[in-house]
Amino acid sequence: MITGFQLIEQEICQRIQDELDKIGIHYRIFSRSKDEKSILEKVDRKAKEGRPYEKDGKLIQDIIGIRVVTYFRDDVNLVKTILSRIITFKEEEIDNLELTVFKPKRTNIICSFNDSQNKTFSEVQQSSEKEYYDVLDSTFELQLRTILSEGWHEIDHSLRYKCKNDWEGHYDNERLLNGIYASLETNDIALKNLFNELAYKHFKSKNWEGLLRNKFRLRFQLVPLKEEIVTLFNEDIEIGKELFKMDRETSLMKLYDIDLSLPVNMNNLVFLLNSLIIKNKKILKITPDVILEEIK
Repeated sequence: MITGFQLIEQEICQRIQDELDKIGIHYRIFSRSKDEKSILEKVDRKAKEGRPYEKDGKLIQDIIGIRVVTYFRDDVNLVKTILSRIITFKEEEIDNLELTVFKPKRTNIICSFNDSQNKTFSEVQQSSEKEYYDVLDSTFELQLRTILSEGWHEIDHSLRYKCKNDWEGHYDNERLLNGIYASLETNDIALKNLFNELAYKHFKSKNWEGLLRNKFRLRFQLVPLKEEIVTLFNEDIEIGKELFKMDRETSLMKLYDIDLSLPVNMNNLVFLLNSLIIKNKKILKITPDVILEEIK
């Protein structure tokens, strides 16, 4: 049986997927709604810690949890920017990196339900006789992670956060666990740099598909780059240079903002970025009218 909370969860996930799929970001989305056992466990744990949930005080804000896991580190901020356009962020818990401390960086955001979700939440709350419904907030938690850090966060949440007593006095072990995360963070940075370096090599060898694929790292359809585009790139290497030098996040946000429903392939990417940023006249001449009209 699908509960009211699960209906809200499905609606939020679908909305997130619809937005991120517009520009073809590589990601995975995970979600869950707390069941009664999980809620009661959390209420009991917080009471023992001396931080009880109360009807007129602190409320449970993660009755629904959504996690968006990106393949690349720089997509975390991109996803956050996109979702801030469609979701109301209520509270943000984003850690600052410390140079001398091994510590994971959290990007956890408490978000408000929209009007229809609030209506569903109120109906569920009013129809229930369970006392713990009084300490549930009309919010959900959004977590943003990279795919390399996802496994670490799962282990940390289950085997450290929920059982802090096991770690008391064992600082060397705790530092080592954080050190494992630090190595994963280093690998996240190395992964992005690797693809940037590969994009540059493809630029130098005039492999334009390789340049586009590794520079922008999107879920491109398997459609080859048009021969007329390849010819123009070969004739004027400055076009490829401009594409390589583009700030990826800024250019992808420009594509998102025009809200044009087009397949994510390399040809459309070239036409759009040229129309928005480069403005090469020869490429504009072969750009489909539907793109030019939308840009206007």
